[in-house]
Amino acid sequence: MFTFKRRDVAFIFIFICLYLFCFSFQLYSSKQKKYYELSNELYTNHYAVFVTKDDQKWLPTPLSKSSYRVFMEYNQTFRLILENKGDWSPPMISGRFFAETDEGSKAVIGQEMLEYVKEHNGMKYITFKGEDYQVTGVMGASFASSIDYLILLYVPNQTPVTTGMRIILDSDSKSTVKKITHHILDINPSLTVIESIQKGIFRKANIPFFYYLLLLEMSLLLFFSIFAFLRYWFEKEKKYMYVLYLLGISKRIIHRNIFIKTSLNIFIGTLISIILFIVFNSESVLILNQMVWCVILFLSISWILLSSFIWSNNLNSRSGVVKSDIK
Repeated sequence: MFTFKRRDVAFIFIFICLYLFCFSFQLYSSKQKKYYELSNELYTNHYAVFVTKDDQKWLPTPLSKSSYRVFMEYNQTFRLILENKGDWSPPMISGRFFAETDEGSKAVIGQEMLEYVKEHNGMKYITFKGEDYQVTGVMGASFASSIDYLILLYVPNQTPVTTGMRIILDSDSKSTVKKITHHILDINPSLTVIESIQKGIFRKANIPFFYYLLLLEMSLLLFFSIFAFLRYWFEKEKKYMYVLYLLGISKRIIHRNIFIKTSLNIFIGTLISIILFIVFNSESVLILNQMVWCVILFLSISWILLSSFIWSNNLNSRSGVVKSDIK
């Protein structure tokens, strides 16, 4: 009952183009997000700042099941990571970022801080307040940025917090930051929360507004593209459906086969587009999760639209509108 026609080739080609466009936008968004954070010294535009007091009960306690990170700023150069729940890491040029299994004091430095590194027994170290921290990696980008002069420190199983230090709470999710902030203030109402200062691109432009505007435009473009082509394909396929109906095949089987054929075409387009994107873009691994969600979204939209087309066609048939325009 399944036949592969030229319009199915067009169907697959159109969806390959739509997938590649969507994947490219997702990769662009991921890169832009990294650029924004690089210009803001690895912070997002919604981080929270606390000034420590004597009571620090909230620091050693897991603050949320969501991904977040907590830093303590010694000064503009040295920053201690107190917690890193999730897979966050700065962009690395060489080496690696901290791992939970690390033992001893570690450091990740900006590429401009290499001149302060000393070597001992084949290991690289940097000294801060009389203590040596083993350098595990160098962070930075292919262009100059503020993190080139930054040093991140890590001391496992310790929270060496002193009174009056700035504690930075950050997360990719703005709602997570707000939720944890309220939780911290409930436990320690005496804590002081100060306004975060935006730097770099965040300070010069309203990035979230333009990003959401661009996201809205892209979503509408993809939706109407899927709608227009799927409607065209369905109108062409209706002739074949009508012939099957005249041959005595039930509508339930015809509709089921249409859904299977649509899903098969989308799956072939998905497979080809993912292979092409991975082969020609080495950074595609950054958005694998988004790519999966994009595929699920495309398939769901296609099923919903196809269901509405079939329902509309059945209504027209019952009302006496002739749809058998077979030539």
